[in-house]
Amino acid sequence: MSYLGFSSKWSANLALRHHLDEEKQAVLAYAIETIILNTANVVLVLILGWALGVFWNTVACLLTIAAFRHNAGGGHSESAMRCALVTILVLTLLAIGAAFVSTWPSFYLYLLSLAAVVAGFASILRYAPVDDSKAPIISSDRRKRLKYLALVIMMIITVLIGGLLLSTWDKAIQLSVCLTLSTLWVAFNLTPLGHRLWFFIDSIGIRKGRGCTD
Repeated sequence: MSYLGFSSKWSANLALRHHLDEEKQAVLAYAIETIILNTANVVLVLILGWALGVFWNTVACLLTIAAFRHNAGGGHSESAMRCALVTILVLTLLAIGAAFVSTWPSFYLYLLSLAAVVAGFASILRYAPVDDSKAPIISSDRRKRLKYLALVIMMIITVLIGGLLLSTWDKAIQLSVCLTLSTLWVAFNLTPLGHRLWFFIDSIGIRKGRGCTD
């Protein structure tokens, strides 16, 4: 069921024009809401990153998480609005955290990077791809392909982290930490603990009475 009025009205109008049944109308409403909220999500998080002086850190975190999750999947909220708000908060915290962590001694940065790489590969091999209950992965071939692509993305991220750590570019360390922290976050989202976190976030909305309209 859609959570926001605009997507319901828009999908209802399109369904009426194209003679769609209620099930297809619901899918259309969900798609409209997801696209609009994700677009607004990206714009808002970039504006916030710019305002806080961590714009490029935010871009790096956003691209890493998007590339990883595109094939690996992961836990998320049942509410598109709630998911967008949490994502904005997490991306901002990751960008700010990367600026702080990048001041740590090199030994700890290497250790943290190694932990992220190990966690990334381990979570992919163990759990990926994590599908959406609204769009389950039925084909075993597609599941294998998504896992393979997720591993390729993780390999690319690993190379980028290593290259940035060895680079003399003044922004390289911060960007490498952005990739590291983002990888840890997405790897966590693949695990059952990550799913329980999102379930808890959704349960907060239910207890406050918002879940009945979600």
